[in-house]
Amino acid sequence: MSNNKKHIVILPYFCQDEVVRYLKIAERIKSFPAPDVECEFLLASSPRTETSHELVEAYSEIGKTIPFACPTQIFGYPEGPGAMFWDCMEYISANYPDHDGFSLWLESDMAPVKPDWLDRLSDEWYSQGETPVMMGCFVPEVYKYRVFKKPKLILHPHINGGACYAMNFANEMPDEARQGVFDMAVFQYAEKIGRARFTQQIAFSTHARVRRDIADETKVLLHGFMQEKDRFIDQCLTPLSNHELSRASWNPFLDRIETARRQLRVQFVRRGHRAMLENMFLAKQKFEMENPGSFYQPARRSA
Repeated sequence: MSNNKKHIVILPYFCQDEVVRYLKIAERIKSFPAPDVECEFLLASSPRTETSHELVEAYSEIGKTIPFACPTQIFGYPEGPGAMFWDCMEYISANYPDHDGFSLWLESDMAPVKPDWLDRLSDEWYSQGETPVMMGCFVPEVYKYRVFKKPKLILHPHINGGACYAMNFANEMPDEARQGVFDMAVFQYAEKIGRARFTQQIAFSTHARVRRDIADETKVLLHGFMQEKDRFIDQCLTPLSNHELSRASWNPFLDRIETARRQLRVQFVRRGHRAMLENMFLAKQKFEMENPGSFYQPARRSA
């Protein structure tokens, strides 16, 4: 186990709306106790965006903060975010060559929801003899099921991009891994060398269930995949009320109701993002139930 546990949290931003969300996240992090592990923040601005001094000031109050203007002049989706990702990975590989911690790609629709979120992720990162090259929320094969037709594959297995990456990740990946959407491309190479780790501590959530997910002790970082971002972040960052805490024992029952409704909805939702989202949640739930040994079971930390 490392004696030098240092992690980097990367905040990639493309516009002022993302800056505002990250400022809200900074205020919430400041309300948490200082983590046991050392953490630095890399504030990565798009080539089309000026460095936000307000953002630098906010995160400097939490820990060492590095403003980083991504140099690669590539724009559009998915090429632009991919170029920013690799710019950051190259910078970290060059400047932290002797560290075995992780760099967390924290997108602006992701929020920490437990006071010791970073320590818990660190515990999992170091939980086995060899640290992974990437650790995040696993998405198995996702199919769209159609009446009287063969199931259609709509999403290949991968770890979602909002994940933890080794400090030397850029050096670990071959050139071919830099082609296409970055999280889809790198997974197969990390899996091939046996160093892709699935975690339940980073989890997708939705407007309908985010408050239940905050109460779930196994989840420390929520990602509002395909949700309206400002509303989702506000829901994540609002502490649970006494009423919500008192009703938390009902949450597993409410989860089962939600699953039953989702299983019904996929019979009618055939196209677009909604179909992918519904089928993805069902596929993830099935995989996690059938493969409990694939996931880390943390010891309970003291608050």
